[in-house]
Amino acid sequence: MSGAIISARRLGRVFKVTNGGKKQDLHAVSALDIDLMPGKILGVVGESGCGKTTLNRMLLLLDTPTEGEVLFKGQDCSTLAAEARREFRRAVQPVFQNPFSSLDPRMRVGQIIAEPLATIAGMSKQDIQNRVGEVLVAVGLRAEDARRFPNEFSGGQRQRIAIARAIASKPEVLMLDEPVSSQDISIRAQILNILKDLQADYGLSCVFISHDLATVRFMADDVIVMYLGRVIERGTARAICTTPAHPYTKALLAANLPPDPDAPRPELPPQGEIPSPLNPPSGCAYHTRCPLRFERCDRERPNNYPTPHGGTAACHLLDPNLTR
Repeated sequence: MSGAIISARRLGRVFKVTNGGKKQDLHAVSALDIDLMPGKILGVVGESGCGKTTLNRMLLLLDTPTEGEVLFKGQDCSTLAAEARREFRRAVQPVFQNPFSSLDPRMRVGQIIAEPLATIAGMSKQDIQNRVGEVLVAVGLRAEDARRFPNEFSGGQRQRIAIARAIASKPEVLMLDEPVSSQDISIRAQILNILKDLQADYGLSCVFISHDLATVRFMADDVIVMYLGRVIERGTARAICTTPAHPYTKALLAANLPPDPDAPRPELPPQGEIPSPLNPPSGCAYHTRCPLRFERCDRERPNNYPTPHGGTAACHLLDPNLTR
């Protein structure tokens, strides 16, 4: 899609692993296409092991794709010259899941936040100090907190510091990998509201990765649902979280606590364990856990079919020419 700030085209990542003394290919991500539009939040949802974090690392240029390409403003990132790659690093900033490991305990908060500013030409020490104080206030902390060490803060405050570091260089994109999953429920709400406010105030584009559809619905404009390294459904956050089309998406939604505890539960959560990516099922990868599977699911990988909500889903049940 033209105008996307970050795109992925047929993106794939294969890891060589040893299993039982044998070398095997682990397909962490396969044939993935996404477009992150300016000022929008793209949600990426799925269970642990579905490839979300591998996707995040490729979009951050921390891992090299085995196939396909990552594009930044239409340019293939594998061809970026040194200066353009530095601009990418400034413009695309990560916020990771665990602030206890992502913040250097030996550095003061001000030094941590100032790190990405050191490479920006024309910023004096006073400019950097002012910017550090500005972003600390923006995430609900005090400018004078710059003098303290990370271990003097709670887990929620540390995640705010990580967010302050990410926005310090005035990026265009935030890559948010499970940014609230390590926090308790009240702290999660605070951090999500901070992220929403920052996204609106700074006009940020975001990739928001989570296993929780309820959180993704609150944050995202559009959503992709991943299973065993592939996108199996995509659409608007509202549609995905209210009228999902794929049985797996329905199961993920059912696994969330309902707004009304007395309401009937139309679907069951995912049954059994997610298969090993070293030995993925034939046909539709979800068929081993799907209560709606039929013989075609066992042998044939489904195409992406249009869904009633205007998205797409990889499910044979949506084939307009379906015959069982």
